[in-house]
Amino acid sequence: MKMSKMEKKFVNSKKHGQRNIDLYERLSQKIDFTGIKDVLEIGCGAGILANHLNEKYRMNVIGIDLDPEQIELAKKYQEKKENLQFMVVDATKLSFSEEERFDLAISTHVMHHIGNWEEALMEIKRVVRSKGFYVFHDMTYSSFLVKIFRPIAKNYGVYTAQDIKGFFVKNNFKVLYEEKRRHFIFKNYIFVFQKTD
Repeated sequence: MKMSKMEKKFVNSKKHGQRNIDLYERLSQKIDFTGIKDVLEIGCGAGILANHLNEKYRMNVIGIDLDPEQIELAKKYQEKKENLQFMVVDATKLSFSEEERFDLAISTHVMHHIGNWEEALMEIKRVVRSKGFYVFHDMTYSSFLVKIFRPIAKNYGVYTAQDIKGFFVKNNFKVLYEEKRRHFIFKNYIFVFQKTD
């Protein structure tokens, strides 16, 4: 699902981009991310986090977004840089044929925009390497709200934190970090999962 102009203005702001950078930096103090070379950012927007990871850590980063306008904005970082690429790709149908391609996949405030979010999670599971990581940061719903909204909100990802956690635990990932933050009626969750096989 594409974002409205108002949403784009917010997510493309430097302040929002800096929050995503701060999240990664904070998590890297808690979890040993050394050895990460290949990164996939799902819903990269204007490319601020992807550029940071490439510039500061020399990671090979591919940023994907469903919205061509977002990718055009992100490509300003791509010029004269090695190992930084932005592509229009549907997260539910990743165009990477090889399995286990990435050491790290990140999605920040993206899954709630994906109606068939379970397909996106299946793709993330497929492309993350053994011992690789997935960072999920997004809002989640209570089980009560899921019962109300899931049947009618076909274009939105409607899930509980347990839906996300349960999917990865069932698919051979372990939970390395979990944080819950309240925002109005939604809960904002951060998970770091690591693939065990």
